[in-house]
Amino acid sequence: MLSIQEHATVDEASSELLDFVLKPYNWLSLPRTGMDPAAWPGQNTLYQRRVGSLRICASVDVAATLDVFLHIAFRAPGLTPVKAADYLENFLKQRLPLTPNSEWQVEVDERRWIHFSRRYAGPHLKA
Repeated sequence: MLSIQEHATVDEASSELLDFVLKPYNWLSLPRTGMDPAAWPGQNTLYQRRVGSLRICASVDVAATLDVFLHIAFRAPGLTPVKAADYLENFLKQRLPLTPNSEWQVEVDERRWIHFSRRYAGPHLKA
């Protein structure tokens, strides 16, 4: 079993994890992850990092419709969506800084992961 890579700061984890997930050959197919739970980033340590007690999971997901989404999730004891949003801003600031009016979907799952997702690429071309 592989262990989750640890980093001293969120900036350090961001640099390494975003370098990995933003490369198109590391993008995940949502239909495939639905059929193979081991392919889901929460089950694959390549898509996760740890900073102290904070766990970070990130991926670029491609839907069956070819829509592409950036997905970032955080989990830590006592973590709230507001604090997770601060971590998101810090996590993205070097590579994809948050801009005014950027819309993110936020969800808290049953395992207390706080998920943020938004469209990563524009709508695909239609013939």
